Amino acid sequence: MELILQRSLPHQQKAVDAVSAVFNGVQIEPPKQYFENPSIDLTDEIIKHNITNIQSDLPAEYRGFTPPTNHLSLDIKMETGTGKTYVHTQMMYELHKRYGINKFIIAVPSLAIKAGTAHFLQDEYVKRHFSDVCGYGTEIEVGVLESPKSCKKGRTYFPSVVSDFVRGSSQNTKKIHVLLVNMQLLTVRKNGLLSRDDYDYGAEGFYRPFDALKATKPFVIIDEPHRFSRDQKAYQVIEEEIQPQSIIRFGATYPDMTSGRGKNRTTRKDYQNLLYDLNACQAFNLDLIKGVAKEHFEPISKQVEKVKITTIKRNDYVNFQYKKKDEANKTFTLKKGDSLSVIHQAFEGITIEAIGGSFVVFSNGIEKQTGEELDVDIYMTSYQEQMMRLALERHFETERTNFTERNFKIKTLALFFIDDIASYRDSEDGKVPYLKNTFEQLLKERIEKELSTLTEYEAEYKAYLEASLADISACHAGYFSQDNSDSDEDIANEVETILHGKKQLLSFKKKDGTPNTLRFLFSKWTLKEGWDNPNVFTIAKLRSSGSENSKLQEVGRGLRLPVDEHGNRISNEEFQLNYIVDFTEADFAERLVEQINGEIPQAAMITEEQLAKVASKLAITSDDLFDILYDKQYIDRKMNINVEKRDEFFAEFPDFEMGLSSGKVKDRNKNKPKPVKIRKGAYNEIRELWEKINQRYLLFYDRDLDKDMKDVVLSILEEQGVFTDVVMTSQREVIQSDGTTMTIADKTGLQYVVSRTIPYNEFLLRIMRSTNIPIETIHQALCEYVEKIGEFDSKYINESSVSVIIQKFNEWKNTNLQGRFHYAKSETPVTSTALSHADGTPRETISQGRIGTKIAPGTPSDKYLYDAFAYDSPMEQKNISTDIEEVIVYGKIPRNSIAIPTITGGMYSPDFMYVVRRATGEKELNIVVETKDVEDKTNIRGTENAKIQCAKVFFDALSEDGYKVYFHDQLNNKQMAQIIKEVLRDK
Repeated sequence: MELILQRSLPHQQKAVDAVSAVFNGVQIEPPKQYFENPSIDLTDEIIKHNITNIQSDLPAEYRGFTPPTNHLSLDIKMETGTGKTYVHTQMMYELHKRYGINKFIIAVPSLAIKAGTAHFLQDEYVKRHFSDVCGYGTEIEVGVLESPKSCKKGRTYFPSVVSDFVRGSSQNTKKIHVLLVNMQLLTVRKNGLLSRDDYDYGAEGFYRPFDALKATKPFVIIDEPHRFSRDQKAYQVIEEEIQPQSIIRFGATYPDMTSGRGKNRTTRKDYQNLLYDLNACQAFNLDLIKGVAKEHFEPISKQVEKVKITTIKRNDYVNFQYKKKDEANKTFTLKKGDSLSVIHQAFEGITIEAIGGSFVVFSNGIEKQTGEELDVDIYMTSYQEQMMRLALERHFETERTNFTERNFKIKTLALFFIDDIASYRDSEDGKVPYLKNTFEQLLKERIEKELSTLTEYEAEYKAYLEASLADISACHAGYFSQDNSDSDEDIANEVETILHGKKQLLSFKKKDGTPNTLRFLFSKWTLKEGWDNPNVFTIAKLRSSGSENSKLQEVGRGLRLPVDEHGNRISNEEFQLNYIVDFTEADFAERLVEQINGEIPQAAMITEEQLAKVASKLAITSDDLFDILYDKQYIDRKMNINVEKRDEFFAEFPDFEMGLSSGKVKDRNKNKPKPVKIRKGAYNEIRELWEKINQRYLLFYDRDLDKDMKDVVLSILEEQGVFTDVVMTSQREVIQSDGTTMTIADKTGLQYVVSRTIPYNEFLLRIMRSTNIPIETIHQALCEYVEKIGEFDSKYINESSVSVIIQKFNEWKNTNLQGRFHYAKSETPVTSTALSHADGTPRETISQGRIGTKIAPGTPSDKYLYDAFAYDSPMEQKNISTDIEEVIVYGKIPRNSIAIPTITGGMYSPDFMYVVRRATGEKELNIVVETKDVEDKTNIRGTENAKIQCAKVFFDALSEDGYKVYFHDQLNNKQMAQIIKEVLRDK
């Protein structure tokens, strides 16, 4: 499988456009040397003008221009899981396309992030995506700088990746040169890889790598800026040694800067020309990442046992005092490497890793000071066992849904963070890996339990679980830092799969076709920034970490939206990350929400711009709206929000809401979300309609399309601009004298055409793969096109032509296939559905997320299918709360439960279903509705409109097969009662 990348996602494109716009109209001089970037005039006032315009969309406190000194600083803030690597990759393509910048250095803080970035940039599919699908027609050449394996005496060789990077020509419009380096290699040390100058040969006359890199006038991209604060040596080396023209930082978290002293001391984020802010609140609210559901167990034994650190002697020993109720205290003296299990068996596997002057560091990452206490109960093996049991419960709850209730299956992964490697890995000394053995036993029991509950209609999932049960050890794997030096072949294979086999982990099948049951991963905090897998749905911290990092960084490994079995990113549903912690982190959810909302500027007040925007939407003046809010005591005279009425304010005026939407971060220990009850009486009334619209239909194109397809392709080939030259233009400037001063005069430059052809069979294959048009048809159309125009230059058989043809064909599909297809009923019987069991009887409940992300107070009308107001948009809430006289029963259609195939290649599922009493008083009339929160049809995107048109054809086919259903779209200016009246009048 391939991970299918999506182009032009709005939240990503805005970031790319923001950086690109900074240099719009700025004076840029062409390279003087073939190996250097064009030179940006950093003194050009247009830079300040552009940045000020870009920042107009940011909160006031984020605005501000930091003038360039030796380089121009630019910042892009994007939350974890929203695609920073994709964005800074596309940004390189865009800066190259617009301004000719083709030398970039990417600096990352760790080896894990370097490995992940290198894998992305070097992936052939990624290269094709940017070159063909995005239409850049350019390729990135990546050099990954590594530490030398050994320092041998004799000749010293200049780092080859640096040499290749420096010698890459800026005149090659088809190449972007990227050097990837981790921060440790940047730090200047005596005889450092980049700082030494005694190599036997150099690059372009430079024998010191830093000097060679500086000569290219590069752009530097910094990933994870909170790990690269400007007072750190690595950042200073970038500024002083590499001296880039621009430093562009991408990250979710930025370092803090403090100023002043005492009461005047202030702390702020170190932003330098922030251009774009996609904060955590927006990422959650816009469903760009998963929500988070935190859960923990209260302590099991409640035993009163404490271990206190009494004295510490640096690099020598630590004295512990063991205290238990009604028993005499005991003292233990331990040294580095000693196990705490001698104090109590609950500390099994935890050793002393380092001893400072007043602190001790344990092998689980926790650091304690003199006088601090350890709680014995938190380390009890039984507590860990219960946490694993809970994690498995949540995992299989999610896995079953992802496997059996979706149009395409989603591989479901779980990640366990542990302290003690010996508790998971088999050791030579015969020590029992108690945690691994316990997990395998719990997993075996849980799979057996799951198998006992499966129905005959879940045969495929049953087979998957039986394969898991047949080889429990194949279901899990681990990665720990010590594995990098381990020679065991099985361990090496595990590490390779976890670190680099993302596609393999996401697949249900191995290369030989057998079931791939690996989905439980174990690590000791090694899988942090730089590693991610979109299908991690459960993270369990089996023991508390000592880290005080950002809460978002901790859950970041599981926030990305998942992909299905075909590699498609699923972005039209709400997903939750199960986050299992111990009771010492019981306040995790509160702290996470506090952190997210704490990042929101002006969260305590509303602005004039917001007031005007909401007033316009309500068709009143800003003054009138202010009076309403002030009279209700929602705000004061200075437009500060009344904290006591905050929830009431946002409930009545949701357009002002600036905080985190409810349900995005959940605490399962508090206000546990209840499934929504399906009312059996209402279901029986709507059952026939529900079963009919769940009947599978197949989409067939008209037969004459096959014979017309050649003409379609021919018409696309004949369009202007499908086959184009790539033109390079030189800018020529001449220094001359006007008699008194020296001036620079622009002279006529040169223009010439370059081309990068691809083999003809590859040209046809690429078009076929993206359009499904037979190769023979494409070939025939191209032959006819060449015959028609008389001649054809083979230089047009290139990547750019492929990209344009695919784009033109997709545009043609959405506008020309309407009316040229039909639906036919499938013989596949309707089995279990989102609302019913296989025998047709209704389910007791449905998860709230299937019918609405928000819950409003109150009880819906008895006519409504569910017993709660679960909704997604204000229009849906209004539909649910409106009791229409003619309606017998109505309900929200569960998300993605009806799979109507469409000409766009995807599936479609409407929003509401109604059974209505006829005007004569008899029942019944069936209505299915698609709600769109737009003012008119011109605001519906082409793809969405194509899906709606397909739905109309589908329901017409249903009616022709003997079951009449009326399908309508509902826009923002139409009420549901109006639609029903129109159907009753026109039927």
